[in-house]
Amino acid sequence: MADSSGSTRVPLWVTVADIVTVALLAGACVVALVGGVRTTIAGFFISVTSPIRLLLLAAVIAAIRHAAFRGPRLDSRIAAIRWIERSPLNWDRGLCSSTEPQARSPVTKREVAFVTITLVVLTVVLTYPQVVHLDGVADLGDPVFSIWRLAWIAHQLPRDPLHLFDANIFYPHRFTLAFSDSMLLPGLVAAPFIWLGIAPVTLHTLFLLGSFVLAGICMYLFVRSTTGQAPAAMVAAVAFAFYPYRFEQYSHFEQLFSFWMPLGLWALHRAVTRGRLVDGLLTGAIVAAQFLSGMYLGAFFVAYLVPVWAVLIVGSRRLGTSLRASVAGAILATLLVMPVAVPHLLARQSIGERSFSEVDYFSPGPAAYLVASEGSLPYGRLLGSGPRGPEGSLFPGLLVVVLAGCALWPPLSISRIAYGLGLLFAFDASLGSHGAVFPFMYWHVLPFRAFRVPSRFSALVGLSLVVLASYGVARLTSHIRRASLRYGVAVVLAAGFIFEAWSSRPLEQVWPHAPAIYQWFKGRSPSVIAELPAAFDEAHLWKPETAYMYFSTFHWQRLLNGYSGAFPQSYYSFRRATASFPDDSSVRTLREQGAEYVVLHEDLYGRSRYGEIVAQADRRADLHEIVRAMSGGYEARVYRLVK
Repeated sequence: MADSSGSTRVPLWVTVADIVTVALLAGACVVALVGGVRTTIAGFFISVTSPIRLLLLAAVIAAIRHAAFRGPRLDSRIAAIRWIERSPLNWDRGLCSSTEPQARSPVTKREVAFVTITLVVLTVVLTYPQVVHLDGVADLGDPVFSIWRLAWIAHQLPRDPLHLFDANIFYPHRFTLAFSDSMLLPGLVAAPFIWLGIAPVTLHTLFLLGSFVLAGICMYLFVRSTTGQAPAAMVAAVAFAFYPYRFEQYSHFEQLFSFWMPLGLWALHRAVTRGRLVDGLLTGAIVAAQFLSGMYLGAFFVAYLVPVWAVLIVGSRRLGTSLRASVAGAILATLLVMPVAVPHLLARQSIGERSFSEVDYFSPGPAAYLVASEGSLPYGRLLGSGPRGPEGSLFPGLLVVVLAGCALWPPLSISRIAYGLGLLFAFDASLGSHGAVFPFMYWHVLPFRAFRVPSRFSALVGLSLVVLASYGVARLTSHIRRASLRYGVAVVLAAGFIFEAWSSRPLEQVWPHAPAIYQWFKGRSPSVIAELPAAFDEAHLWKPETAYMYFSTFHWQRLLNGYSGAFPQSYYSFRRATASFPDDSSVRTLREQGAEYVVLHEDLYGRSRYGEIVAQADRRADLHEIVRAMSGGYEARVYRLVK
């Protein structure tokens, strides 16, 4: 049937059939990529392990559609789509209605206040009961390690800042703070509050909660400046602040400091479109701040910016001025991160480089993006029971994918092409050894030899999806003339993101006080302590090492013990030797590594084993008991190693 203009009118059922065909083809690609989908929905087990069935079903639907309808074919309809906007300078043409009153208006203080209050309330609700347990952490491993890092920076800065990276663990090695992410910027911000008497564990929790709020605010500012739409910006703020991967990384303090990334994109857009030197320098400063807050995200963000920046600068038609601003920003960022990069490079002498086998161990397959966190309330039972690798729960949620798909439907603007390419880059990099990007960077870009968990590129996947989703929201609401209706759509979408983010997580209380045995060390001249027993086994190297490190914040003596992202060989020698303490070999190893005192803990050894060890230690002439103390019904003793 033809309309008045002579063109063939396409019935609705044909359009639906075309959409289903394309969706089946896309699903076949996903199945081929991830190796199959197996799940249970409403009691029904669904298994799609081969793309062949989806391809055959798509072929059947396409054949019926073309046999029953003689109008335009599916391929001709796709070919007729205008894929790219005509004007590359008009970056988001068609996203903002010309009648939108605030499409070009600046962000107001009232807007920022409303967004901030909303994000604070949502953070309290979605992380509850964290707000009423400021001394609670996800576990007593990495969170306690982060608390120690904050406390060490505050302790060392006023005393000997030139040796800031020579922390009190893994004696006698230097640059031990650089054995893992040093978190220098959060440590510098936290230091004045610690000096005022606020407990490091309390600051750790407040900073953690604040990272959710700041992530949402920064994303709001970026999307608001890009699309001009407050509703789209509000949806993006909620989606980014409570992106599921952030909850999966809840115990990794530095991984939550991702709020610099949308702020960096905001500055990058200004540098590319305006070509001003000050915007380039601002971009460099923000990128450096991301690196100094979390080295994983900082290095990964720099790599991510390369393809995004390349597309933006080509589309801007300001190649000369944009290059000048970008180079200035890169130089400034390099200068700002050098004081941290140098100690980390020097630390390689003690810990070496990450082997590619470690990278392979932490490399998830594509199917990890179909695995939700076990604590996810809407998806935990549906997608949380599948096989998962270490840090391998990368499911982004459904809504953000759907909205990102709306943004990537042609015609495309330059910015959406840039973030679509960034999404592909980050996705491939997150697969580690199963992709092409990360192996190339590991072998050819020196800093990437220090990173063993490529799945953390999923944070950049989330960044891309949320940015694209904001464009999708703007596209869906740009033709709605009533402002109240646009905001209503935004509220519904934001509620969807809140629902998908809802999760539960148990909290463990950090020790409020140090055991009484450490009072003897407090205020004494620096000495070297060996805490026994050392780590229990290879699978739990943090037990009880993070406890020893945390208790060292009450006396700041040096330790042979330690826990970090990497361990020197001397630590493994110490742990093996002290398993048979107090025999001759273990005492000799302790003396060779510089130990002056040995602290024995009954609660960790167990009463029977502890009794045997102290009886043997008391019979040795080179071990002199100095003090003993009781805490929680258990005894601890300090012995001096006599030369």
